[in-house]
Amino acid sequence: MDGPGLHPDMLLRTLDARARAAQQQDDHDRDHSAADTDHYFDASPTHQLLFSGFMRDDPSSSQYRNENDDSFMDTDLMLMQSPSTAPTSAPVAATIDPDGLPEHSGISPPFLPEDDPELPSFQQEGISEAESDEVEDEDNDEDDRQVDDSERERNALHMYEWTHPDNDQKKKGGREITELEAMWSVSTFRPDWGVEKMRDNNPLTYWQSDCANPKAPHTIDLFFAQATVIQQVSLFIDFFQDESYCPKQIVIRGGTTYRDLCEIVDLECEEMVGWKNIDFTEILDEPVRVFQLQIAILSTHLNGRDTHVRQLKVYSTPTPRFLVPDQSNPTSAAGHAPHTLTIKGLR
Repeated sequence: MDGPGLHPDMLLRTLDARARAAQQQDDHDRDHSAADTDHYFDASPTHQLLFSGFMRDDPSSSQYRNENDDSFMDTDLMLMQSPSTAPTSAPVAATIDPDGLPEHSGISPPFLPEDDPELPSFQQEGISEAESDEVEDEDNDEDDRQVDDSERERNALHMYEWTHPDNDQKKKGGREITELEAMWSVSTFRPDWGVEKMRDNNPLTYWQSDCANPKAPHTIDLFFAQATVIQQVSLFIDFFQDESYCPKQIVIRGGTTYRDLCEIVDLECEEMVGWKNIDFTEILDEPVRVFQLQIAILSTHLNGRDTHVRQLKVYSTPTPRFLVPDQSNPTSAAGHAPHTLTIKGLR
């Protein structure tokens, strides 16, 4: 070879040394890649399966076994290596469905904690035992509340039917005031929980007030087109469902207009479930005759702000029963049909 340079043999040895160094570096990188793949196989929920590489007998492949000697030939590098320095087959990572594992692979899907039936449920879900107990307690409390609510509703339905004032009013000849005989109004109400909810004959619904002022009374007013005789007012209340919404102090007023409303009765409701009946014939010994009737709730139990009234019934007695003959008319006093009648009441 002309000019300065290396001897051809030395050049070949240098190239061969560089090739072996590059091959060893590749082997080192593949080993680290296999270790990383094993770590990923343990951590990933997707089953990563490792298969060992194999030598194919196809001479066209980039790596094949030379049967003439115990060495491997890499057609890409065209280097001859002894079996002691030949790299082991690098594992190849493959992502497959564990249900589709080949029978001959001998590899099982990775074990997951939820697959062990002996593990407690909180360990399978990856939470601590204390957190599991807290969640279980909350579930039990929710179930207990649902059972209690169902029991209270059944009790309310039973008391509503069993103590309904219609049973006694029919015996006394009373009749219920309907929506056609009076205009019903309330001071305030929450949307979808208006006056119609306490007139639907359902003890599980209620009128709910919606007043920003905690000291303002909640009122229910009935306006009559003509003077009407009122015998009894009945309210259905349920303290165990309403609690702080349950009425406590109630005042009933009557008169012609707002300007001359007079207090008829003042009462206090105890903690109860059932009908609260205010019979004027027992309290005042006579019914009242009004153009306007007002039921005012001044306070609730537990110092609540708003109130619930589940049902409201107002009963009137036929007017002829309460006609009193004029004593100045002797014909009337004798028991004949009176010509002059006086109706007892507020006016």
